[in-house]
This record gives sequence, structure tokens and C-alpha cells, in this order.
Amino acid sequence: MASVDRTPSVRVASRAGRRFAVRAYELLVAVPLLAFLGYEVWHRSLGFLDWKILVWAGAIALVHLMPMPRRMPFPFSLSFPLDLSVALLYPAPVAAVIVFLSSVDQEELRNEHPPLTIVFRHAQLALSVLAMGTLFHRFTDLHDRWFVVGSVVLMTALIGYAISTMVTAEWQTLRYRHRLDHVLRAMHEGVMAEFLLSYLGLALFSLLVATTTRTVGLWAIVVFIAPLGFAWQMLHRTHSLELATEELARKQAENEYQALHDNLTDLPNRLLFQRSLVKAIADAEEVGGKIGVMLMDLDHFKEINDALGHHFGDKLLAAIGPRIAQSLRDGDLMARLGGDEFGVLLADLPDDETASVVAERVVEGLRRPIRVEELDLDVSGSVGVALYPTHTEDPDMLLRHADVAMYAAKESGVGFEIYDEVIDRYKPELLTLVTQVRPAIEDGQFRMYLQPKVRLSDGRVAGAEALIRWEHPTLGRLSPADFIPMVEKTVLLKPLTYWVIEDVVRTLRSWGDYGVRVPVAVNLSPRSLLDQNLPDLVSGLLERFDVSPSLLRLELTESFLVADSGRSDAVLNELARLGVGLSIDDFGTGFSSLSYLKRLPIEELKIDRSFVSHMLDRVEDFTIVRATVELGRNLGLRVVAEGVQDRETFDRLGDFGCDEAQGFYIAKPLEPDAFWTWLSAREAEFDLEADPAPSDRPRGRLHAL
Repeated sequence: MASVDRTPSVRVASRAGRRFAVRAYELLVAVPLLAFLGYEVWHRSLGFLDWKILVWAGAIALVHLMPMPRRMPFPFSLSFPLDLSVALLYPAPVAAVIVFLSSVDQEELRNEHPPLTIVFRHAQLALSVLAMGTLFHRFTDLHDRWFVVGSVVLMTALIGYAISTMVTAEWQTLRYRHRLDHVLRAMHEGVMAEFLLSYLGLALFSLLVATTTRTVGLWAIVVFIAPLGFAWQMLHRTHSLELATEELARKQAENEYQALHDNLTDLPNRLLFQRSLVKAIADAEEVGGKIGVMLMDLDHFKEINDALGHHFGDKLLAAIGPRIAQSLRDGDLMARLGGDEFGVLLADLPDDETASVVAERVVEGLRRPIRVEELDLDVSGSVGVALYPTHTEDPDMLLRHADVAMYAAKESGVGFEIYDEVIDRYKPELLTLVTQVRPAIEDGQFRMYLQPKVRLSDGRVAGAEALIRWEHPTLGRLSPADFIPMVEKTVLLKPLTYWVIEDVVRTLRSWGDYGVRVPVAVNLSPRSLLDQNLPDLVSGLLERFDVSPSLLRLELTESFLVADSGRSDAVLNELARLGVGLSIDDFGTGFSSLSYLKRLPIEELKIDRSFVSHMLDRVEDFTIVRATVELGRNLGLRVVAEGVQDRETFDRLGDFGCDEAQGFYIAKPLEPDAFWTWLSAREAEFDLEADPAPSDRPRGRLHAL
């Protein structure tokens, strides 16, 4: 939160100003009262010569000097009934002088207050007694009817207490710069308020002491011993109860703090972050404002934990908070949500672009090494940002959107991402799709698209890649990215994979009836390679439809083969034994060694489109593509370049000796009829056999995962 930088000179001037105001107030209260009392003593000296006054003063002083179990928020003494008794027995000025001279407490003896403050404390008690005495003697006296005297005594006690309290409260507001209502509330809250109410009830006892003094003399003061002992014991018990209450409140506050904060980093935890988010959205809704949620996950934190131990991991997490805080604005709330995931609540955003600026600062700040003990650790983070109300108005959905953006940033490696529906593969409307896969297979909602591949040596058709599309009745056409990731996590992967391969083999059979032998490649999900029944399925389908195994190719993801550690070797070797072609898709993105090329029966490498599409613009990509082609040729493998977008790239790949190409320059993915037309036109260019009559065109369906 924003703060004002006050220079030392300003702070000194402020304290000096407060001291001046307090001293002026003390003088304003004490000087007029002392002047009045001095005048009364001078003109009514005989009224102050009664020796009994000394006894009352001694009794009041003795009670004042009794040690209090706690510091009172205002000058309060157990002598209040005696003060009131003096106000009832003596003229108001005399009673005020008695109380002024006898109100000496232990704080004064310890020199805890300056002289003027001591005079002020005496004066405010004397002022209260002066007011009580004046009011009482104005309306009645001790010889009046008991119910009249009792009513007036209660009224004067309340007024005297109110005067003393207000004078003290105003003094505290000047000294500590607190609001008057806050000071008054603090003086009368908790168990102390109950004690004060009970003790003020002794006002009628003061009447008893005063009337008894009229009849039996000063021995009536002894009557005060019993109530004084009771009040003393009650005050101690009240103080003990107050201490216990304060300790309980402190424990409760500590427990609540621990429940809402992370023990390791001392940052707010997920619960407090979610509460703050709900409140921030409500506040923004009232004023039409904007807020943002930023989720951050450390990259490669597990590797740091594994290499250096959890001790270093914890130290690193504790150091992350201060590092991120340097990049945030005043008022932004940062929390640790769990593990190595942190959240930031960006409140009061002036515009959506500000969130991007803060996210970029956070990412850049993390790239500087963080020192943990004697090591400088290089860390980085992936940040996802979601905005209210731009992306959603629901707190839970805002967090989910930020999470989606964070994982998109981690996959792309760009540092941070702003949420966009394009990157959201798990939109709520798509989450129910997995339950609709089996009915969709039965209803024929899936459609096949084919993207051609051509030989770079002569430009003739070398094959096609089968791509699946879901023609959903309500959501429209869905790409594999919309449903395959969810299907892969369920038992529906197996029937969908079987259906896909069967549909492709069926199409190959229909083409064979017209003498067309074009190989078709199918992308396999990594989990399908763990299915020990897959080779038998493929063998059965090829035999059933009488299709040559060489026309079916299965594309495998490189990253999975590297991480698989040989679990799928038996399945792949059995497929190769059948004569099915095996291809490594997205080659170059697996960050692996080449050992699996020697281990597995691979016959084709497909260079990932991310390298091919930019090979003419980036030297690094150009070098990678050329090196991969050389590698494939030296290993006797067929090399296919994906993502060919233009003629210049096509020609350069040919110069390298690349075998085949695939991409928009050649053709986009085509529906079966459109593919047949394209194939006929392409072959006609090479003066091949004429295309069959349109009415005889095969209309088989191909699908791929």
C-alpha cells in the first residue's frame, strides 16, 4: 500500500505541535480552577480550618496510594466514594481543595509525569468534585427527604464521572491524535466497563458514609473499609479476567493469522487470496473498476529440489516473495497458493495493459539470480493473467482462466500469457465432450480430412496424413486439440483409436479397388502404444480388408518415446514385423539423444513445423533442418518436412535432399471428395491414368488421432 515519506524534520515538528497543544490544554483546565480555588481559600479561609479536613484528605490520599493492578485509561481511584462523600459534606470549593491536595498516586512519586501534567491530573479530579458538590448543594442537602437526596446523589455522581472522563479523553486525543469517540470507546470496553458500572453503584454508599459522619463522626470513614476491600478484590479479579481475555484474543488472532498465511513464506495463503479476490470483485463492481489475477509457477523447481534438497527448495521459496514484491505496485496482494505456485491480486487496474506491464516486470525480475546461502540460483517463472471483467466476472472462473494462461505460458516458454479462449482447451462447454465420444462414434459425427505429402524429387504424391474432425451438432466443427487431451485420460481412448484405424484401413481398401495405392499416416496417442492388443488389432484389420501393411503408417511422438524407457518397444517391434511403417512425428522437439533411433524400427523422421516454417528467417532453424535431413539420410531414414508454406522453402528442402514435404503450400487438409479431386488433378499433371468417373469416386472415411 502506498505510504507518505515524512522527513525527520516534519515528524519532529509534528511531535512538537502535539506537545504544545497538550500543554496548552493542561493549562486551560488547571489554571482557571486553581485561580478559583485560590480565591475561595483567600475569602473563605475559616471554612478551611476544620481539622477534620485533614482526616478526609489523609483517607483519600491513602486510598490513592494503594497500588492498582493495572494502568487505568484515565485518572481513576478507588477513593471515588470518599470523594463523593466529601462533596456531600462540605461546600463545593472546600471539597475540591481536599481532593486536589490529596490525589497523590504512585505514578507521581515515581516521577512518571511532568509537573504540569501532575497538576492537570489533580485539577480534573478536583473539577469533578467541584461540579458534584455544586450540583448537590444546589438541589438538596443531607437533611432532605431520603428519596430526594438519593436521586440527586445518583445524578451528581454520573455528571461528575462524565466531566472527569471527557476532560481526560480530550487530553488523550490531543496527545495521541486519536478520535474522541475511539478514546471514549476504549475507556469503556471489555470487562473494565463492567467494573466501572459496578463501582459507580457505590454512589449511594457515599450517601451512607456522609450521613453517618453527621451522627457518629469521623469513625464513619471506617465503614468504607468493607466496600473498599470488596472493590479492591473485584478490581484484581477484573484485571485477571481482562488479562485472560486479552491473551485469548491474542491467541485467536494468532490462530486466524496462521490459518490465513503460509508458514514458510509468511505470505497470505490460498484461502485469504480467494477471500480477497471475492471482495476485490465486489468493490470493482460497485465502481465499474478493473482487477487482474496473476498466477505464477516456477520453472524447473523440482530439479532444484532433487539436486540440492528440500532445504534449499524451501529457502528459495521464502526468497521468491520479496523478489516478486519488488515488481508489484502498492496495494497488490501476493500469496503462496501451494508448492511453487504464487498468486497476485492486481487491484484497481487503470486498464488491461497495466496487468501485462506488471507481469512482464515479474518475469524479468525472476530472471536475476537469487542467492540462497552460498549459491546463486538461476530461476524463471511462467505467469498467467486473467482480467475482470474482460474475461469473466466469476472469482473461480477468473482463477481457472489465469491457470490456463499460466500453463500456456509454460508450454510456449514466452514468460507470461494473457488468457484467451484460443488457448483454453478445457472450457466448461468442452468438459462434457468426453461423455459424448461413444455416441458420436455410433452416430458418425467424426469426419476425416487428408493432408497430402509429395516427393521433393519429382513433385508427385507420396502419401497423406489423416486428421480427425468432430462435427458436433451444437458446438460445430471441433479440432483434435478440443477433445483428444480429455479422451486420452479416459477408457474411451481405446475404442476411439480402434475406430480410427479401422476407418483408415477401410478407406485404403476402397482406394485399392480403383488401383490407387497412396499410403496414409495415422497419429497415435502415446497411451495407445502401451496397449498390448494393438498389433493384433492392426493385423486383423489389414487381413480382413486385404490391405497391404506398407500402406498404413503410424506416427509416434518423439517426446513420448524418449520418456517411455522402452515400455512400448514390444508393441512397436510387433507393428514393424507386420510391415506397418513407423514414423517419428515432431522430430527435434524432444530434447533427447539419438539412442532410440537405433533401438526402434523407425523408417521415417518428420521435422517439426516450428523449425521448417521459419528456416528462411532464422539461422538456427535453417541449421537444424539441414542437420536433420543429413542425419536421416546417413541413417537410411526417409525425411519429411512439415509446415512448408511457400515455394522458396520447398525448393531449399529439395536442395538439402529432403524426401517429402507437407504443408499449406502443397495443400491444406481436405475432405475426402476434395482430396480425390486434388489427387486426380495432381496426377493428371504427370500424364497418368485418367481419374475414375465422378459417380464412381470412393467415399470412404479416414480419421486420425
